[in-house]
Amino acid sequence: MDQRTTPSPTLRRATTMSAEVAAYLEREIASRGLKPGDKLPPERELAAQLSVSRVTVRTALQELESKHLVERTRGRGTVVSQPPAPVSELYARLAGVGQAQQDVAELRGSLEPLVAELAASRASAADLIQLQDVLGASSEHLSPEEALRLDIQFHTLLAQAGRNQLMASVLTLTSSWTSDVRLRSHSTAEGRRCSIEGHRHILDAVLARDATGAGIAMRDHLADVAALIRNSQP
Repeated sequence: MDQRTTPSPTLRRATTMSAEVAAYLEREIASRGLKPGDKLPPERELAAQLSVSRVTVRTALQELESKHLVERTRGRGTVVSQPPAPVSELYARLAGVGQAQQDVAELRGSLEPLVAELAASRASAADLIQLQDVLGASSEHLSPEEALRLDIQFHTLLAQAGRNQLMASVLTLTSSWTSDVRLRSHSTAEGRRCSIEGHRHILDAVLARDATGAGIAMRDHLADVAALIRNSQP
């Protein structure tokens, strides 16, 4: 990792420094495309690089370990984890399945509200930081492609916050299956505003630990997106 990089400057007073560091490290792993087996710098080096204590780094790494993103072993250090076998097998099987858009829409409509409910109950402080950052970066003034990228990232982070790897894997695949269709909902500023508003309602419920409210907000959001896609058709 680049020694010149630092954690996000928007440290939330309601969260601990370790949560901020965990969110930063998770973003680094994703943005740099690190693969299973790739090694992270030692705790001492990370602490110096990020200007925090080793205890803070250790706590942050424990957070990533609890999400099965890294493995920490004595003598080997911290490495990016290999997804559990059931998750890898499910991903491989579903990757080759034919995807009728109606089937995918029904799958999302069934799973994503439940994922939002789980996230409201299980999201860590680091998860909440990342979700807030993605929502903060979203804007109606972005290109449709960038708006879609942040849209997918929000839903992916929400699935990861639900701490169910099987659901997260399935929803990651649905994102790849629906990206062309979902791009239409971001083709106008109105569509981008609608997406952001939907994400805001979902995140507000997750922040409030309101599982029922999060599920309802997700159902409303998916319905709004479906309507935008229908209206965008020639």
